[in-house]
Amino acid sequence: MITAKKVNVGCFEQAVEFLPMFKDKLLSQSAQIRERTREIRLRAGQFITLELSPSAGNTPDRLCLNTKVRPEDLKELLEIFCKYSIHSYARQIAQGFITLEGGHRAGFCGTAVIGDNNEVTAVRNITSVNLRIARELMGCSERLYNLIPPEELKALLIIGKPVSAKTTVLRDFARNLSQNYKVTVIDERGEIAALTDNEPNFNLGSNTDVLNYFPKKSGFITALRALSPDFIVCDEIAGDGASVAECLNSGVGLIMTAHCGGLEEALNAGALSGIIKHINYIALLGTGKNIGRLQGLWRKDYKNESNFSDCLYSNRGGNRILPFGGA
Repeated sequence: MITAKKVNVGCFEQAVEFLPMFKDKLLSQSAQIRERTREIRLRAGQFITLELSPSAGNTPDRLCLNTKVRPEDLKELLEIFCKYSIHSYARQIAQGFITLEGGHRAGFCGTAVIGDNNEVTAVRNITSVNLRIARELMGCSERLYNLIPPEELKALLIIGKPVSAKTTVLRDFARNLSQNYKVTVIDERGEIAALTDNEPNFNLGSNTDVLNYFPKKSGFITALRALSPDFIVCDEIAGDGASVAECLNSGVGLIMTAHCGGLEEALNAGALSGIIKHINYIALLGTGKNIGRLQGLWRKDYKNESNFSDCLYSNRGGNRILPFGGA
């Protein structure tokens, strides 16, 4: 499991404030369950389910509570998430999630409303909500950070399956960089810094600037023209090859994440085809009992720009530098 020097307390309690009709039931859970809860799943007509982080022994990774969710509960929750101004959150709703104060993300399912360009313009008749709890784990990126000399870092891609703590590690990596470098975070979904009253909920370091809710393309332009960063940090990159190239041609380093299950997937993913040639480090994070744990770190072989055969770290071999055939 992901290791850290500090774990936020009260993240669960903060998140359930957005679920007032279920708050008492959720807060009645043990301290261990509250600390282990990663997601709270609410499905119409079904019992509340807590998705838990793995633990030692035979304890379950999922807990079903004896409280059913009604369709009207989900309708009310959407109003709460939008602060009773749904039209103000139209863009986020169309994307299927809303970022809440504290960096927690409420994703939801329902009926899509399709616009003229075959794009989702709204989601109606909500049938389920998944509240993903954001936590800060200071120190979780240190193994990765210590393996890469910053002066050699041109572009790092952190990959992993869903729920592999990519954003958590990315956030802490930015904090580490900020000790000695100017960092700009493009926080497109408001999850990395989780600004509240213009201050970050999470520690991104004293030399970090945050472009809150900026689309990545606009964020890249603003960062380069106005903020003179040494590094730009952003989450879930895909299809932004031109913007990535512009940053790297300006001498700015990039730290990014992407959903991929392994090295080969990253190298062959169509959504990353315009980006992968610019990357010089790829790091893979684990899931399950290895959530957030570094599974592999590859450095580009500059004799062959599509080959990441130089492995700096493999979880299969402890801390030794050794060849690693795949993810």
